[in-house]
Amino acid sequence: MDVEDLLLVSALAVVAQDLSLARRMLKFSNSYVFEEGELMENLKLPAADLRRLIYKMQDYNLVSQIAVKEGDEGVKRVYWRLNKETATVFLIKKLEELKSIIERRRQEEEVNEYYVCAADPTHIRLSFDEAVSKLSEEGMTCPVCGAMLEPQPRDKVLKILDELAEVVEEALNVLKGLELA
Repeated sequence: MDVEDLLLVSALAVVAQDLSLARRMLKFSNSYVFEEGELMENLKLPAADLRRLIYKMQDYNLVSQIAVKEGDEGVKRVYWRLNKETATVFLIKKLEELKSIIERRRQEEEVNEYYVCAADPTHIRLSFDEAVSKLSEEGMTCPVCGAMLEPQPRDKVLKILDELAEVVEEALNVLKGLELA
C-alpha cells in the first residue's frame, strides 16, 4: 500500500471509526470506484448503515457520487469514487481539532483540582466542585467502593497531555510536509 492509500484508509477509518472496515472498503474498490450494492455485499453491511457511512464520507469530501445507472429490473446502481486527494487535508483538519481539544483540556487541568478514589483511581474522577457537593451529600467517598477520595496529582495528567500534544504536532508536521510535496 502506498502513502496515498494509507492516508485514504486513515481518513476513512476516522469517519467510519473502524480501521478494518476502511481497509476493506479500499480493497473492494476498483481503481477507487465502487458500486454501492457490491460494496454492501462485500462488507456485509446493512444498506442503511452503508448509506449513512457513505453520506458521512461525502460530507467530508472523501467520496463523490459519479453515476447512477438503471440496473436489472429497474434497480438503481449507484457508483462512487474515493477521493484520495482530499484525505491529507481531512486528516490535517481532524488533527488540528484534536490539538485544540488537548490544549483546552490541558488548561482545565492546570486550573482545576480533581479528586479520585484512593483505592482505585479508575472508579471515579470528580472536580473540586463536584467533590465538595458530594461531601455535603454523603461524605467524600467513592460511590463504587466507599473508599475516601483524594486529590489527583496534576503532573501525571499534564505529562500525558503534553506527550499526546507532541505526537499530534509531529503527525501534523508530517502531513503538512506531504501536502506541500
